[in-house]
Amino acid sequence: MINFHKKLNFLITGIFVVSGFLLFIAQADAATSTVRGKAYWGDYGYIYFNCEDDVIGNTFDEVGNLSGKDRYIAPPADAAFHFYAPPCEAFDHGVYIDSVSSLSGSAWNPSVGFIDFFYDGVNDPPGGFSLNAECDLTCNKSTNCIACYSEDDQKLYGWGHISATNEWIKLDSTSTLPARIQWGISNPIWPGHNIEAGDFLGTAKMYNSSDRGDISFNCESENYPGAGTCATRPYRVYIKNLRLGNLSAPNWSYASACSGSALNAILRWSKFSGIQTAYEVLVREDNNISTSTGFTCWSGKVSDSGATQYIVSNSNSDCGGRFKYGTNYYWWVRAYDEEDKPTDWYQYNTNSNANSTGGDPDVNPLTFTTYKHEFPNPFFTWSPLEITVATTTEFTSAGSEFYDASQTAQSCAPGLCSYEWSAVGTDILILATTSATTSIEFWVLDNNTTVSLRVQDSDNYSCSISSSALTINFGLPLWHEVKAE
Repeated sequence: MINFHKKLNFLITGIFVVSGFLLFIAQADAATSTVRGKAYWGDYGYIYFNCEDDVIGNTFDEVGNLSGKDRYIAPPADAAFHFYAPPCEAFDHGVYIDSVSSLSGSAWNPSVGFIDFFYDGVNDPPGGFSLNAECDLTCNKSTNCIACYSEDDQKLYGWGHISATNEWIKLDSTSTLPARIQWGISNPIWPGHNIEAGDFLGTAKMYNSSDRGDISFNCESENYPGAGTCATRPYRVYIKNLRLGNLSAPNWSYASACSGSALNAILRWSKFSGIQTAYEVLVREDNNISTSTGFTCWSGKVSDSGATQYIVSNSNSDCGGRFKYGTNYYWWVRAYDEEDKPTDWYQYNTNSNANSTGGDPDVNPLTFTTYKHEFPNPFFTWSPLEITVATTTEFTSAGSEFYDASQTAQSCAPGLCSYEWSAVGTDILILATTSATTSIEFWVLDNNTTVSLRVQDSDNYSCSISSSALTINFGLPLWHEVKAE
């Protein structure tokens, strides 16, 4: 008799007898996310990760429930005996992923029974708990962790345990799918393939055994067992819950501030799994999740299934002119799923000295900081306007700078700004590269010379400007009139 082992912290809610098996019906305790779908195991059929997906839990006369090694023969006639049981009513199991991507619970396969993804307190994995490099959680006996899911590549690592036979499945996560380049606003995970964030990728196999074949978690990524798999035998394992992550801010670089306003921020997030139908963003100066008063920006509920960013500026009506220079801001985002249920609020928490505004002034990972004021507005003139070979031309900085949030443009006072002149061309001599005014000598005829100036203010904010292609000509020859004889 198969021992349908269940997770230790499940609650036993009932006992049923089905086909001679004594089933202890269990209900999972609270978990971050529910895993759904089925993996393909060749002759062994499917591995079901939640009782909602079990074919055997619905109608015994469906194709997948027929006995025998080949489960893909025609179903019985309509007059055949029909048996129906509501999903999960008398046969409850499921796999779950917590907030640190550790797996728990049990999948089920008609041939081998339960496949557990937690440490049972007795049987150690044959490879030990050596999956910590891929897991957010330190996997060991104290955490009951033997398997984890990686957000980076959407693969499983670690072990699955067949409790009835005390055999192990190695989640080796081999895959024909290339590594994800990066999380992006609209980048597909694999161009040309129908793979969503939260879909499991990769494969698994029996430990020290090859006679049962690979287990594939997604027909799209593995193309297993052959071409046309998803058309003829669709399967995938995926995370059902809508989950967000990778919050970043302000995503507003020096180049962005120089080309437009410095008072701007782009708040970005990634969808890790599930279906998003709407989102909601909140920005505040204090660490208080409240939309009733005191907020800087509040988007309200915005219906948008593909949005993964929100722009903060005073031109955004959600902010009402409340966005300020030189200020530390907290921000949160939550999304709504296909049933219009909101996720928890996700809070930005990864600020560091490496962010795009040049550091973390308040040493608070929960805030991003706006620039203190606008950036320099470099500009320069030169004399004479007609540049000739073997002459000296004077270039003078004539731009404006800003020193505080009043945004009053003014000339750069001596000692408060620094300059860097450069030029691209042939045989050029810059006589003073770090002063407001410099002389440049051009020694070769050229019609594509470029002169550039970078201005940096006292807060180390810098912008650059370049001339359009300058033409260096020969000077007109000297001549005088000679009277004819």
